[in-house]
Amino acid sequence: MLNELRDTGVFPTFKDAMVFAATLGYRRGNRKEFKKSSEPIDLDVFRGDFDRTIMSILAIEEMDNPKMIAPSNETARVLCFEEYANGGLEILKREIWDGKQDWREGLLSLIQREEEEHTMLDDITELANF
Repeated sequence: MLNELRDTGVFPTFKDAMVFAATLGYRRGNRKEFKKSSEPIDLDVFRGDFDRTIMSILAIEEMDNPKMIAPSNETARVLCFEEYANGGLEILKREIWDGKQDWREGLLSLIQREEEEHTMLDDITELANF
């Protein structure tokens, strides 16, 4: 599924798809631990300020603890991000992939449905105002 998201040009990289999936998972309250172990996230890929900020905000909000930004909590931040990304990918699979929708049309429809209530950006902004 991630290959198709990248190959269709919806997201230029796996990283971008994961960041979107994590914010979607958070928005929907869908945090899912991995049933089987996979390779850990290569943090060098997530070196941009935006990516690291998303990871930090998700962990701070989830744990209700601003100290989650400390370097000693990096493992917990990454785990939180991975699990929300996993939950977001589950949503994408269920709502777009399983329905055999075109990725662009399916994502547009999903985003429009989300915006009927409020945007994912509102959630991120709200988290920053804790």
